[in-house]
Amino acid sequence: MKKKIFQNLILALLITIVSSVAISLGSEGVPPIANAGSSRYAAQDPVVLDGSGSYDSDDSGPLSYTWWQIGGSSVEATDTDTATPTISGFTQTDEIQECEFELVVSDGEFISLPDTVKVIIVPDFGDDTLRHQNPPFDRNKPTFIYFGGGNCITGGGSWGTAGSEKANIISIPNYSPDPGSVSERTYYKYGDMIIVYLSSVAPDYKKPIQTSGYSTGGQPAIDVGIHLNLTYADARYAVNRVTFFDATTYCRGYYSESITAFLGSLVDGEQCWVDAYVSTTGGGSSANYPPFHENVLNVWFPTATGGWVQRHGLAQWWYKNSLTNSDMNKFNNGVVAGAYWSVIGPGKNLQLASTPDAQTYKFQWYGDASSGYMDYYDEPNHSGRLPEPVTLVGPEDDVIVDANGALLSCEESENAVGYQLLFGSEPYRVMDYMIVSDTPEPPSEVITTFPFEQTFWTVRVYDEYGSTIYADPICIYPENVEDSSEIFVPEDDMDEDE
Repeated sequence: MKKKIFQNLILALLITIVSSVAISLGSEGVPPIANAGSSRYAAQDPVVLDGSGSYDSDDSGPLSYTWWQIGGSSVEATDTDTATPTISGFTQTDEIQECEFELVVSDGEFISLPDTVKVIIVPDFGDDTLRHQNPPFDRNKPTFIYFGGGNCITGGGSWGTAGSEKANIISIPNYSPDPGSVSERTYYKYGDMIIVYLSSVAPDYKKPIQTSGYSTGGQPAIDVGIHLNLTYADARYAVNRVTFFDATTYCRGYYSESITAFLGSLVDGEQCWVDAYVSTTGGGSSANYPPFHENVLNVWFPTATGGWVQRHGLAQWWYKNSLTNSDMNKFNNGVVAGAYWSVIGPGKNLQLASTPDAQTYKFQWYGDASSGYMDYYDEPNHSGRLPEPVTLVGPEDDVIVDANGALLSCEESENAVGYQLLFGSEPYRVMDYMIVSDTPEPPSEVITTFPFEQTFWTVRVYDEYGSTIYADPICIYPENVEDSSEIFVPEDDMDEDE
């Protein structure tokens, strides 16, 4: 294997030298560009690499492809002379393994510089119990993952198809702790299982992922988020919100360490947050009962009736109904929860403030699983209201903005104390956008200079505690494109204004 890798490295070096010489001599034509695609995650099943993003800018001839392995444990590769070779023969262990592959393409005259891609073999997670409940997987939809209840050690269940028109719904019918975890039970292996599945169906996934857990299921729900974010730190498959449905303390104490770990597991600036729904008690005398948590969005059901089973299950039944029930989907001056803030709700772009040692956002629902109203829980001590989703005012999607510029603004957002006009070069990862202005009112200045030929813009608002929400970005094509350094507000200036 080492000899093979060495030979491949020599070949890659020769290709690099030949291509570089061709460029430096100013030869007619331009070498093609190899694009080995995004990394893949594997368990036992074969994976397919994708070099179809390779191109020849001068279209001097059809591309030919050559793939070879340059690192990692030996695996099998077929169709290595095509854009999409198949990699198989994986052997899982209890450790993460990486295999690296290199691609070069030729247009018949020039050979490209090499490009590389990795296949990550995840640790052995045993039987695959993951179930996608509304196939086929739609990479244009967000993903909602559900872990049902159990006996505080094992469990499972099905979410059903609630919300399936707007999200990919994944349930884990049966789950158990990681091998070797006894008193400190963990369920990290389901993160490995999930990332392999998502990598196979959505190798360049851009949509948010939310995990949820009922009762015992709170443990795997938050462990999956921690594991995916900290172990793999791959923005494609990071979890930015976890939902607890009456997650009992008997299973994992007060979850304080887990919540702290998850909130600190942000990937590439994507803030993590938790919402918790408590339908049995607010942390009373019994250690079996779920508590209210600091630094999360808490919702209590003080009028829950019936026996333990009825009250315990109310949280998740209510949440399912909140997907469609108009009583539960009113902004209500910022005192609202449930599916409103889920990956498919009107507040899907919420980023909850970090408020350590405080229960800033604490609401309660008066009613049953299908009707009622939301109010504060102890307003004098927990008076936080969440910011209203942003409605943009300005050019519509895919329009040309001439040299006169345009006003890019929004309607007033209730509970917002600041408005940030943001620009980016692509519609995702708004946390990476440039801040054009930061004002206490909606933006009011006409913008005439833009940073990109295709500019995406949005407005992000924030409340007094630091929670933010933004509108889905809009794409415009400005005529006046200049150096972005002349456009944006320096952070020091914004600090002085504040």
